[in-house]
Amino acid sequence: MTRALLDRAAHVARWVVLASFVGAGAGLLSAAFIEALDWTARTRDGERWLIWLLPVAGLIVGSAYHYLGRGLERGTGLIIEQIHAHSRWIPVRMSVLIFVCSAISHLCGASVGREGAALQLAAGITDPVSKRLGLDQRDRAVMLVAAIAGGFGSVVGVPVAGAVFALEVQRTGRVDHEAIVPAFTASIIGAAVVRATGVSRAEYASFPAFDWSPGITWRIAVLGLACGLVAACYVSLTGFIRDTLSRAVRWMPARPMIGGALLLAIVLLGDWRDYQGLSLHLASQAFDGSVAGQWPVKILLTSLSIGAGFVGGEVIPLFVTGALLGASTGHFLDGDPALFAMVGAVTMVSAALNTPVAGIFLGIELFGGPGVVLLAVACVTGYVSTGQKGIYASQPVAAHKSGRRD
Repeated sequence: MTRALLDRAAHVARWVVLASFVGAGAGLLSAAFIEALDWTARTRDGERWLIWLLPVAGLIVGSAYHYLGRGLERGTGLIIEQIHAHSRWIPVRMSVLIFVCSAISHLCGASVGREGAALQLAAGITDPVSKRLGLDQRDRAVMLVAAIAGGFGSVVGVPVAGAVFALEVQRTGRVDHEAIVPAFTASIIGAAVVRATGVSRAEYASFPAFDWSPGITWRIAVLGLACGLVAACYVSLTGFIRDTLSRAVRWMPARPMIGGALLLAIVLLGDWRDYQGLSLHLASQAFDGSVAGQWPVKILLTSLSIGAGFVGGEVIPLFVTGALLGASTGHFLDGDPALFAMVGAVTMVSAALNTPVAGIFLGIELFGGPGVVLLAVACVTGYVSTGQKGIYASQPVAAHKSGRRD
């Protein structure tokens, strides 16, 4: 009995040490990445002519991945695949490519995020270490889960949601319990490292006061349904754009170049510069009760950006889309637009990622605990309404009681 406890303690301690290094590396990279994207946003706002370089930026990003990172353009989907398939090692150049190409995408105004990039930054330094240490396939998979947790938790500043997200996203409908300690360790360390560097992240107001009643519950359920359906439409539209360009344009670098030209035309014709980049200010306005934001614009620009081949991630654009959709839905249903915007923001993310539990914790960490019931209603409804159709095509679905997997 004592021997078994000692072995278990040694096993846990080993993973705490390994995951601490993963989290520290993820935190340092996330801090540098946040600073880089803040610089790109300030520069783009000050040098408005940079939008005219969107086609050039697309050509640079496409060429970089075509000639230097063939296959790495799959990004987070590739990481999730390697947790289960173990068909190739993820190289360090994934981190280099995603950092540089995300900055270029943001600088010229593509509608992309940063969370997906943070996961790839972490995985790009973690998998080579696993290879050097000679870890077996199972341990390597746990290290990748820890990298996802460290990347998400550090770049958003949500250590609990970051860990739960990593545990939940690696397989739809099943949590990897063996990776719990590494995931929480990496996410907590990563978030702490970013905080220690003094890098600032967006902060939001707390949930406004509300009375829980059947009336607000059904309204929130309607919002969850709307978020799930919009998330499913986003996945389909992005896939359609990607597949169409792949069939029509054989040379990969030309796809984001064409996408950049289309983005340029759409943004200028619609005067939609506010919807470029992260657009977090639009979400903040919705959280203050504004219903002026147009969620279809943000989701269109994001689908075109990601589908054409720009990189950076999709979480923040989806977060903003959900906030704008939530404010509009709340106003339509005679609810509090600010409250609905907060719930909508995290519901849209959780629906698109197939991570309802992580969405609940994300909302709690960003906006406070009083809205947990509303978050649960919306996130579960959103998850069900997507039909498990998420942004990561390589995300496997858990086996049912029969033991069979999709």
